[in-house]
Formats: sequence, structure tokens, C-alpha cells
Amino acid sequence: MKLTVRVALVAGAGLAALTPALANHSWQNYHWAIDGQRLGLVVNRSVTSQWTPYVNEAAADWGKSRKLSFATQDSATDDLTRQLCRPILGQIRVCNDTYGQRTWIGIASIWLSNGHIVQGTTQLNDSYFNMARYNTPAWRRAVTCQEIAHDFGLDHQDETFSNVNLGTCMDYSSNPAGGVHNGFDYGPSNEHPNDHDYEQILTIYSHDDGFTTAAATAATNFGVRQVGKAAGNSPMSEPAGLGPSEWGRAVGYDAHGRANEFVKDLGPGLKRVTHVTWIPER
Repeated sequence: MKLTVRVALVAGAGLAALTPALANHSWQNYHWAIDGQRLGLVVNRSVTSQWTPYVNEAAADWGKSRKLSFATQDSATDDLTRQLCRPILGQIRVCNDTYGQRTWIGIASIWLSNGHIVQGTTQLNDSYFNMARYNTPAWRRAVTCQEIAHDFGLDHQDETFSNVNLGTCMDYSSNPAGGVHNGFDYGPSNEHPNDHDYEQILTIYSHDDGFTTAAATAATNFGVRQVGKAAGNSPMSEPAGLGPSEWGRAVGYDAHGRANEFVKDLGPGLKRVTHVTWIPER
């Protein structure tokens, strides 16, 4: 089924003209339907206070694109809400919790209706972010930036942890802060987007679908009654889950051979796709 919710799109400052032909890291051409020249997305913060500035910063970074704008708002933040991180139709939801030492530090899931993204979630795993290695501004900033980008259709520029940083949060790194770490010079920081990311966004959203799947207000379809609360048993309201058995079949692998992309069919024309950021191999 096609969702045809229309929203007023927010204008924002644009970047200098870029060259979309150079970009090549779209996530399987997944994208929200866009009506007009600019797509407005709402990011719901279902996070503890420690994460709020990183979510806000990531939204501000990606909002520098000439094609995207973001509004952030607080959603439900109780323990059960953050643990389940149920999607909100037409919007993005970001949650954090101690999801367990499952070897992933962050996951992003998108729900597709007839090929278009209709909702997305990001989950940040405090079971690792509470550890000294990952409990740094650079790790929190880089992972938040990357997972939210998956929610609107960006993929990684590189998936090798041990090489020199590309200067973008869409690049895996054992040291997102950059500089010398354990005797290796990682180069620039991987905490923010780079020009290549903005070029790719222009490529993804260079067309006009004539309708939008983004919603500026609380959604009512698929059993979601109001922002932050889900109801009913529709598969579109079910959370992504915490492991491969819930994510579906593996369809993509990272540079280390680990399955990092999963698809679960939810019904005719409906599916959920999950992108996983595993911790660096030890």
C-alpha cells in the first residue's frame, strides 16, 4: 500500500553546488518518497539525556544537505519504550538502552512500503557505550551520525576498521576520533558527514515522487495512534528486535565477512531492512 501523507517541507541553508555523479554509496536505492525539492523528516528522541546532544548534532549535520531538513522532538523515554524502540509511521525514532553484549554497537532499521521508506529506527547499544573504549564523544557522535543516515538511505563509504579514516561517519573505523591510536595514524576524524555524503543525498533525492511518506505530525496508520506510542498487532508496528533471528535473512556482508544487512518480509509490498554496525574485530 502507498502512504500519501503530505507535509510542508522546511527550507534551509544549502551547500555549494556539488557533483552527484561522484557519489556511489546509496543503500540499495532505499529512500523516502519526496514531494518537491526538499524532504522534511522528524527525528524522535527516545534517549537518555547523555545521548540528546549527539542526536541533535547528527540531525543538524545531515540537515546541511540541500535536500533534507530535520526537526527533533522528545518521544517516550521509559525503559520499555527505549528497549523495544517501536517505529513511528512517517518518522525516525532514535533509542538507546543496554541491549546486551551482542557484538553490535548500533543498528538502523527501515520499513518499506512498495519500495519507499515509511519509518525508521536507530538503536544505540549502551552495553558497549558504557565501556571505556566506546564511552567517548567521538564514538557516540560517529555511530549516531551513521545510523541516522541509514534511516534515510545512505550506506557506508568503507567497511574496513583498520585503514586510514575517510573523514566521514559513513566510514568504519577503530578510532573515529582520528589521529594516532595504538601506533597507527588514522588520519582525519570520522565524526561528521563529508562532501561525498552530501553528493550522495543529492543523487538519492534528485527526483520528485509527487507524494511523500514523511509525516510532520503523529501518524495513525499501521496501528500507531500517536507519537511515541504503538498499538495493535500489525507487523509494521513491531520493533526490529535485537538479533539475526528477528532481523530476517542476511543479504549483505561487511569487509570482514560478517552479515550486516538483513531483510524481513512483512506482507505484500511490505518489508523491514536492518543495517548492523558490529564492534571492530578484536
